[in-house]
Amino acid sequence: MAAIVPRVLRLQICTLTRPAGAFLVPNVGCQGQQHSRGYPTSKHYDMKWRLLRKKKVFKIDLPKFVELKSEKPKEKKTTDELRMEMKKEGRLPPRIFQYLPLNISSTLTIIDPFKPQEGDGKQSFLSTAKLSDTVSRMIKGTKSMKHLRKLKKYEDFVESDFAVEAQKIVTEAQSLLGDIYKNQDRLHELVTEKAFPEMVHGLENKTMHWQLVETVEPARVVQVRTETMITSDNLFCQVTVRLHTKQILAIYDRFGRLMYGDPLLPKSAVEYVVMEKWISDTNGRWRIHGKIVPEWMSPRDSLIKTYKVPVFDPLPPADSPEDKKTEKKVDEEEDTDDDGGDDNKRKGSPQVALA
Repeated sequence: MAAIVPRVLRLQICTLTRPAGAFLVPNVGCQGQQHSRGYPTSKHYDMKWRLLRKKKVFKIDLPKFVELKSEKPKEKKTTDELRMEMKKEGRLPPRIFQYLPLNISSTLTIIDPFKPQEGDGKQSFLSTAKLSDTVSRMIKGTKSMKHLRKLKKYEDFVESDFAVEAQKIVTEAQSLLGDIYKNQDRLHELVTEKAFPEMVHGLENKTMHWQLVETVEPARVVQVRTETMITSDNLFCQVTVRLHTKQILAIYDRFGRLMYGDPLLPKSAVEYVVMEKWISDTNGRWRIHGKIVPEWMSPRDSLIKTYKVPVFDPLPPADSPEDKKTEKKVDEEEDTDDDGGDDNKRKGSPQVALA
């Protein structure tokens, strides 16, 4: 019947059936309901739902607007203050998106690396292996000629003149490695972005002394390759130059001790240096792009590193001569006791006559 009777009638019925003095008690109502100023409440009469009603309410920490106005702006806060504030509020540090610049003035690899013949620089020109290698390279030279024709469309390229120019660039770049911090700008003009970190790696705290003694064989071009990037108009060219020279190389550590090489002894070296140029760019220049190290090459000598002298604990003091004398006496007494015991054992044991 309670579902059929409207709300107004139910209110009248509750007021009529309310016991005497019920209006004087604020928490007493019809069927255990709590009223406020004589009106029925929307809460359920059953007390077991009180816990669930409590869980529906979430306490939210609102920002303290008065304190925020008095605080200094975020730009003037130190990193420690921002960290402590975020840690107090339970916030994670924001992610830093750092976009690296894209460099298209050079390639990142060596196009079709040249494969030197095993034993190059040690064999005679009249040996059978040298002659066979020369003939095979003449047959394969048609591929380089095709790329060479494409290169000559952009500039007047002469192999003999370019080989001399490449040797001058390599010589200047090697001499500038003695002080990489002072000559950094000039090195970027002579070396590509790929070869620069490879050349200066490990030289931050070292001193490098390099000197060109003489040229054993004239420099010559052994391979020419061209490659496009992104579009067909964006063209790069790589030329491999063979250099056979005598050099002096010495590397010192930060304490001035010799780590590698010899400052007086020149050594013969055969190098295959790759020069690269952005030929489609009018302001492009020839720069060192890398060096080809053959697989059959013997490993280099390891660097002589400088280590810190370890600190050992002091040795215990040596024994005095009187202690040594007492130890000798004790040892002699023990030896005599052992010998006497063996003799007694021999006397007490039966002897067997040997025939």
